Amino acid sequence: MSSVATHTVLYTRPEPTPVFERMLRESGCAVHRVPLIRIAAPETWDALDAALARLERYAGVLLTSRQSVRWFLRGVDARSIDRTALPPLHAVGEKTAAEAEALGLAVRDLPSASYGATLAAELPDVEGKLFLQPCSDIARSEIVDTMRQRGGDVDQVVVYRTLPASDEALRELQELDRTGFDAVAFFSPSAVRQFAAALEGWQQNDTAVAVIGDTTADAAREHGLRVDVIAREQTAESLAKEITDYLKGNGERAAR
Repeated sequence: MSSVATHTVLYTRPEPTPVFERMLRESGCAVHRVPLIRIAAPETWDALDAALARLERYAGVLLTSRQSVRWFLRGVDARSIDRTALPPLHAVGEKTAAEAEALGLAVRDLPSASYGATLAAELPDVEGKLFLQPCSDIARSEIVDTMRQRGGDVDQVVVYRTLPASDEALRELQELDRTGFDAVAFFSPSAVRQFAAALEGWQQNDTAVAVIGDTTADAAREHGLRVDVIAREQTAESLAKEITDYLKGNGERAAR
C-alpha cells in the first residue's frame, strides 16, 4: 500500500453518507460510492395497514434503522394517523433515534449497544406484551427470538424492501475492481452478500475490508473475506476514523 493520500476507499450504501465521505477525503483518501443494494416500497402495505388499525395492542414500536423510521412514518402519514397516538418508540441506537427525533418523534432510553438483540434484551417489563417492528423484507429474527425468550413477542411488519444493485452499479463495481481499491466499507450484511455475488472469486490480497459492526463482520467472514477493520461504535464517523487509522498505519509500516 502507498501513503494514505493515494488510498481509494469504496463503500456500498444505497444512499450517500456525507460525514463518512468528508472524513475520509479530509484524510486524503479518494472515495467512491457504489450502491450494492436499493431500497424500495413493499409490494403491499396490507401488513402495515393491519398493524396500524390495531395500534392499541402494541406496547411499543421497535425502530432498528433510519430506513425503518422513514418508511414507517411514510406509512403512518399516508394513512393520516396522528403521530402522537403511536405507542412508545424504542430505537436501536443514536443514529436511528436522531432520525426519529428529527422527524418529530420522541424516543425512549437507548440500549447499551446498537444491536437489535441488545434492544430486545434491555427493554423493561416485556412479559406478555406485544411489540411492533417495522422492518425490511430481509430482517433478521434476533429481536423476535430474544423477546420470545423473555416472554414477550414481536410483529415484524415489512415497510421497505432491499433489492439487488442496478446493472449500472454492477458495471461501476467491476470497473473499480479492474483499477483497484485499497479498502471496501460495508454497512450491512446484505451489501456483503451483493459484493460477493457480483465479484465471485474476488481475491482480497491486501485490500482492507471494513465493517460497521459485528453482524456485518460475521457476514463478511461467511463469504470468505478477511475483516481488517470493525468500527468501535456503529456509526459512519467511527468507521471512517478506523479506516483512516488502518490505512495510515499500513502506509507508515510500508514506508519503513
